Amino acid sequence: MTLFTTPMARQFVGFDSLFDELNKLSDRKEPNYPAYNIAKDDDEHYRIEIALAGFAATDISIQTEKGMLTIEAQKADDSGNYIHQGIAARAFSKMFRLAEYMKVDDAQFVDGILTIFLHREIPEADKPKQISISTKQKKLIKAA
Repeated sequence: MTLFTTPMARQFVGFDSLFDELNKLSDRKEPNYPAYNIAKDDDEHYRIEIALAGFAATDISIQTEKGMLTIEAQKADDSGNYIHQGIAARAFSKMFRLAEYMKVDDAQFVDGILTIFLHREIPEADKPKQISISTKQKKLIKAA
């Protein structure tokens, strides 16, 4: 049993799994390879930029499924005779949880930077609607 001690957590009844997930995320140690940026261009458009020096576009795989964006890369075998190899090109898998209605528009790989373009696509039914106020009294019809 989880005991919630903060006033904020005590106000949410039935959200135990949410708080458990938040606790797991706070304990999670995310690897910092590869380096990435997340940019917000405006209220609806975002960019994820990932530094992938040493990789080719054919080494990279991008996939979305059930609200998760997964980027994976594995370098083709390079058996060069290096004296020093400082450019990390080890395989990785990086996952990003996407908010509801987030869609991937495009991805480009230029000068060792993979850029993934996203936008929020809210369905018309879920957008806020302005309700007009009438000044005329409406008559109620009674059912028999």
